[in-house]
Amino acid sequence: MNLLKRLWTGLVKKTATAEIEPTPVEVEEETDPEAVADIFTKLCEDAGIARKWIVRYDMAAVFVDWYDGPADVESIRGCIAQFKKETPSLASKLAKLN
Repeated sequence: MNLLKRLWTGLVKKTATAEIEPTPVEVEEETDPEAVADIFTKLCEDAGIARKWIVRYDMAAVFVDWYDGPADVESIRGCIAQFKKETPSLASKLAKLN
């Protein structure tokens, strides 16, 4: 019985994972496209851009495809000027949006 116990203990020591330090894993937060579209649309409407123009020119979808950041008002508002520079076809329609 003593031999069996030693074999078992040796096996457990070789396969035990308690002594191995875990490797930290970075997880990228994915931006919620629906939330980004809602925030962008709200900012446009608050600036006086009619919803029919936002829909007709598919502005929210274009913005969501372009945007790569968190889904919060300040972050989205902070990149509007850059978005207008990089999408000249929509820049004149977004003139009221600052």
